[in-house]
Formats: sequence, C-alpha cells, structure tokens
Amino acid sequence: MALSALDRARHMAQQVLIFARLHNDKVVTVDVLEAVMSRDADTEQGKAKPTTVRRIIRERAEIEGVRVIFTRDERYWAIREQLHHMTHDQVAALADSIAEGGDDDPRGWDKELVDAIGAHQGNRPVPARLYGCTPVSIRLWKDPYPALYASLDAADMTSAVYDVTASRDGKQRHCPPQPGKRLALAVGIKHGDGARVAGTAELFTVDWRGVKNGPGDVVHTFRRRAAVPSVDVEAAREASGLSLGDLVQVSGHKVETDKGWDYVPAWYGHLRDVWVSDGQIVARVDGPEGEPGVPLFSDLRPVQWHMRTVNGGTPERIPTLDALREINNAMTAPGRDGVREMSASGGDARIVYRDIRGEVWLRPATSAEIATEQKPESERYAEGDRVIVRGTFYRPETRSTYVLAEYEGTVTNWTGSHYNVRSVKPDEDGVTYGVRPCRVRELRPVPPTVDDVADVPHDLYVSGELRHTGLPADRIRLFVKNLRFKRAPFYQDAEGAIVVETRRYVPQRPAGTPEPATDPIPRDWSEADVRRARGFAAKWRAETVCAEPPVRREPTDEALAECFARTVRPLDAELYPLVRQELAGWDARIAAEDARRPESIPAVSPAPLFTALAAYEATNDTVMNPAPEDLERLARHLLSLAPGAPTPERRALVPAHSALEAAAESLRAAAERRGKPGQLPVVNAARHQADEAIGAARQAILAVQPNAERIRPTDIPTTAEAIRAAARAYLTVSGTPEELAATVAGTPTVQVWCTSDKKTGMNCTARITAGISSELGYIPAHPPVVIKFRRLDRKKDAAVNARKVLTPQRLVVDSGVIVEFVNDPSV
Repeated sequence: MALSALDRARHMAQQVLIFARLHNDKVVTVDVLEAVMSRDADTEQGKAKPTTVRRIIRERAEIEGVRVIFTRDERYWAIREQLHHMTHDQVAALADSIAEGGDDDPRGWDKELVDAIGAHQGNRPVPARLYGCTPVSIRLWKDPYPALYASLDAADMTSAVYDVTASRDGKQRHCPPQPGKRLALAVGIKHGDGARVAGTAELFTVDWRGVKNGPGDVVHTFRRRAAVPSVDVEAAREASGLSLGDLVQVSGHKVETDKGWDYVPAWYGHLRDVWVSDGQIVARVDGPEGEPGVPLFSDLRPVQWHMRTVNGGTPERIPTLDALREINNAMTAPGRDGVREMSASGGDARIVYRDIRGEVWLRPATSAEIATEQKPESERYAEGDRVIVRGTFYRPETRSTYVLAEYEGTVTNWTGSHYNVRSVKPDEDGVTYGVRPCRVRELRPVPPTVDDVADVPHDLYVSGELRHTGLPADRIRLFVKNLRFKRAPFYQDAEGAIVVETRRYVPQRPAGTPEPATDPIPRDWSEADVRRARGFAAKWRAETVCAEPPVRREPTDEALAECFARTVRPLDAELYPLVRQELAGWDARIAAEDARRPESIPAVSPAPLFTALAAYEATNDTVMNPAPEDLERLARHLLSLAPGAPTPERRALVPAHSALEAAAESLRAAAERRGKPGQLPVVNAARHQADEAIGAARQAILAVQPNAERIRPTDIPTTAEAIRAAARAYLTVSGTPEELAATVAGTPTVQVWCTSDKKTGMNCTARITAGISSELGYIPAHPPVVIKFRRLDRKKDAAVNARKVLTPQRLVVDSGVIVEFVNDPSV
C-alpha cells in the first residue's frame, strides 16, 4: 500500500531525528537532512517533500530534545554561542587561520562564520541571549584539513615525508609538508571513504565530501617527498662561522601543534649541538625557559648587541632582542602605562619610566663595544679601585627618579647584589667618610687626569695602524680634558697610552731607550675600514663572478688595483687583505647554501637589478595592509640584495632590515591586543612603525639600485642566459622550488601582452615582459614595461598593430629568444 505524502514526510522526519540522536549529538542541520534523504532516495519515504519534512522536524524537535539549525539566522546564532564559550586567544587563532588560508580555505567563504567572528571581536556589547546558553558540541564549519583515509601500509607511510598541495577550481596552493608518521597516527590508516589512490601508494588525494567531487571542492594531494641528499654538517657549520657554545639568535617562526599553528617568538641562547634530521640541518639551542629548542640551522645568526644606559650611568651591553622587546613593551599596554615619555627611531630609543627605573637610553653597540670583554658584575671592580659614583634617588610622591651629583669613591667590597663605595672626600662634618651601596650601572672607572699624561710627544694609532707621529703632549692633555668634561669612557693602559675606542695615543720613547719586550698588537680593522672594504668587495664580485658572462679572476693586488682604478676614490692598497677576507666569507656562505640546496633547485645567480625590482615590488604589495609575514618577506628581499649590491650603499640595508623586524614584532603585539580596551592607540602606533619601516626599505633599495622603482625598456634582458639569470634573481624570495627549476628547463621568451580600450579601440597598450615558458605557465623575470600607442590598422587586432609598432629597431632580442605577441580580446 502506497504511503500518502504526509506519511512519507513523517517517516523521513523520524529517520532524520534518529540519525541526529545517534550520530550528530542531537543536532539537525541541513547537511544531516540532505545526507539522510540521499541515503533513502530509493525508498518510499525518500520521495517526501523536503519542506514538509522540515516542518515536521521543527514540530517534534522540542519533544525529541533535538536542536534544529536550518536557516542562516539559526546557524549564525549557533556559531555565536560556540564562540561565546571560547577564549579570546582561541577565537583570534581561528580568525588568523582563516585569513592565512585565503581563497582555498572554505571557511573564508562561510558568511555566517565570518560575520559571527567579526561581531564577537567587535566592541559591541554581548547580546543577552548568549548569557547562560548551551552551545552545540559539533563543529558548525568545515575543517580546512580533511580527515585522511588511504589504503596505505603503516610502515610505508611513516617512513616518508609528504608534500601537500591544495587545489580548487584549477588553482593550486602549497601547504606545509606533513611527516608520514604524524599522518599515520592521526588517521589510523583506514581504508576507502574519501581517498582515491592513483597508481602507487606514493600519490593519493583527499577531498572534502568523500569520493564525489563537486566543482567548488578543495582537493588535497599528498605526494611523497624525494630523498634528500646527504649534507655535510661540519662544512655548513664552518661556513656559517658559528661554533658550539656561541651565543646565537633564533628567528621567530611558526610550528604546528596538536591545536593548530602556533607562533614561536625569537629567542637567543647558546648553541649546543648540530645534526641532520629528515635531510635538513637542525641545531639544539638553549631555550628561554631552560628547555632547549630545536630550530633549523639556517634560522640561526650571531647575536646582535645594544647598549643600555640607565640614568646616564655606565652603558650595559645587552642582546638586541631584549632591547627591541623593551621598546615594544614601552609602546604597548600594559607596559605603556608605566612610561612617562618615550621617543624611538630605528634602533635608538629613549624611555622615561614612572617608577624607579628612571631614564633608559638604548642604542646599537659599536664594533669596539662588541669586541670589549664584559665581565660579570662581581668581577668588574676589586677592593680599593677608584670609581666615579653617579647615584640616583627615587621619590615615590612624584614618581620620578633624580640623578645625584657625581663624586669619587673607593670600592670596599661586593655584597652579592651591589658594591659598597666609600667617598674619597669627607662628609659635611669633615670627619666621616660615607659608605653608600651602589649598583654597577652607577659606577665607572676613574679616568686619567691631565697630570697622568707623559710629557713626551705621542704617536696616534687607529685600529693598530700608525696614522700620526709627534703629537705634542699639550695637545694630548687637551684631549684628556675634553674627554673628562664630556664624561666619555677612556682609560690609560700599562704602557701609559690614552685609549679611546679604537684610537691609542702612545708616548714616544726617548732616544736610546730599548723597545720593551711585549707581544705584537693584533691588527684591528675599524668599522669604517670594514664598511669600505665590503663595498669594494661587492664591486669586485659585480664585475667578475656576477657579470654576464661570469669572469673568473684571482683577487691579487694587481687585479684589485686595476678594478678599483676606475672609481672616484680608489681603495688604499693596505685594505686589500680585508677585501680578500670579505670575498672569502662570501664564497664560504655560497658554498654552504649549495650544500643545503636540493639537486632539483638551481643556484640563484645574483642579478642586482632584477633582485631589486622584486624587492621594490614587494614594498608596493605590503604598504596597503601590512602583516607581520609580509614585513618578514620584505626583510628577506633586503637580504637578497646584499650579495649582488655593487656599491657601498648596501650598508643601508642593515638598519632597514632591523626596522622591518621590529615593525613585525610590533604588529604581532598589536594583534594580541585586539578586542581589549585601549587597542586603537596600540594598533595605530604599530601601523605607523610599519609604514616608516617600509619607507626606509624603499630608500635602501633605491640606494642600492636607483632604477628599481620602474624598469626601463633598455633594461629588458635580450639573451637566453640573461633571461634565465634575471628570472632566478627575480624569484629569489617569492619563487617556489618548481618555478626555480623551471628557469633551467623552460624556454626563454619575450611576451608582448596587447590590449585596446573599450571606447574606440584606437588606444592600444603593450606590456612587454621577458620570462620563461614552462609547464607551469609563463614565469616573468621582471615587472612589465608598458608602452601605449595609437592603432595603425583598424582591421587588425592590437597584437598585429603592436608587431608593426615594435619594429626590430625598438625591440632587439637575440636570435635564440622567442618573441610572442598575445592579444587579449576581453579588454
């Protein structure tokens, strides 16, 4: 007997309610209704009308104890209930993961989810309906990483690493690689249900909804990564210049945890061990909380230093990472509440606190300050040493720190936290000599006086090199007097010489006096000499190994003199050993990169102009809405400019790189403040700092390559080798391994993309780009050169007219390069 339409709907509604109670935690959604009706499509009850089934389910939902979520409004408030019971960090992490997924993440197309997150993170009051609510336990949005079910052997899967590619509507996006062991533990090695094995077990795909793929589904492809060749750990470590026990800095990076992706901030510690894991060189570095970290060896770099001066006392050397954190803490809440005033520019900062810390100055350390050995506080001074005391006094009523008058004293003893210093001059009664506890930052050694200067002519040595002879003693006394007035740090060594940073004023010996038997003074290059030698070393590389074609020459004195003779101010011959030292360091770094580079990826040839074009283009992409990841990528662009920069202006890249890293840290700190009171000033300050860092990066790029702002037609590479070198340089930072490999296997091509206006069609535009044609598509080697012209022949399209306008005299290429004219009829 056939069932009526109402009976069909009742039976179907009953099946849906049973399925919801057993498998969906008493929640009926549109997906559940469609799944059950699709399952029973061949039965009598499967012919029921969906609208009638929905009405019956709503009528019986309260009796059955089932939650119904059919409409968009119901789903929106159900998501709001779930977000209301999540912590602020969890919601922020969810929003960040959706933003990172881009168009390939289905959650970004979920309007109800996006609107709910935006309303939850806004400053509007919480609706009353969310207080005391009980959210559903099932997730109401799709997971960006689908469950993986594949017919693979566990041992075979756990012994490999898989590269993940997400594709949707023909667009592909590379995901972080997944170790097979982690995938095996996560999926339990189940069979069927949502996986299609293609050919062998080394390639399998997983979609969102099972075996059937819709036109808008996201499909993940897992391909076993090829075996990585062996890496020489010792050679890489020696090339980097790092040794076990050195204090190194680890860059901030993202790690994948059981709860998703998490950001690990930068830290510094001692390098303990280096080894190879999964074909990559990793290291063990002491962590900030005592537990050692295991970062990639390529993420390590020597620690940079800052000088920290408190209330005008003795400068203390601290890591730059601690200095930047103190600056960021003073700019953002809650640390900003304890700051009276602050000013910062680049790496320099002045902070006036409201508490006992008083006034703090932070600045980058000089090379002489970095080379100076810094002893522990308990070993700085010995009993009986004469020191200058610059004491401070904190008044809690006014919340201000006052600097007392300086006086001279004698160290009596060390108490474990401070020194006890007895005044040299008596107190007001003229009898007692006061003893005061003093911090190390309040003390500095007593500098020599004018009476300590030997009454003989002096010789001036700069970085161990003799610069002047026969300086009068009166002139040296005037120097000492001025240094004491400025309270500049200087001292007098055992030979009686006055030492100021890298300068030594050595007294001459009387005639006939034998030379004392002392160890020879090692050659110490000044910072100016090092910067000048690096610039000339870059010029040598630009005219030899980086030239097209490359020229192999040994950097002998004659060859260096010939190369530098065409400069406005040639380099002194005494700095040639420093130039060779810089060139040797470059070769060692390049050898280390080649050792870590897989065989499928070609080495990047430094073409300065095209590397600068990519870097300047990255500033335009970042300036509109800068994110920490964008600033870090722009910082990597600046580093890629250094090897091929032929001029001494490359030193401007260092402060610009540091400013970008500091701005990225500020943006992360501002992101943590979102949704909290007082977030607007923090976000605005971080955005302003990011804009200034991007502006400094642009100036540094233009200082290295003035033509990086816009490519000229004469800069287009015209030969096959020049196009390959330009493509490798242009893709140094943003290129994928497949694209870099395609620059070797692809065909050099000059593509002319032609369009015409929609009004009359008489105005044509030709965009000329040199690049590589490969299986991945057309890979450009530089931004396009735009040429506008009037149509010559109305009966022909824009490409034919462009071929007539761009005659061989205007577009000259090598005979082995293909010139392709493409007409775009859609514009």
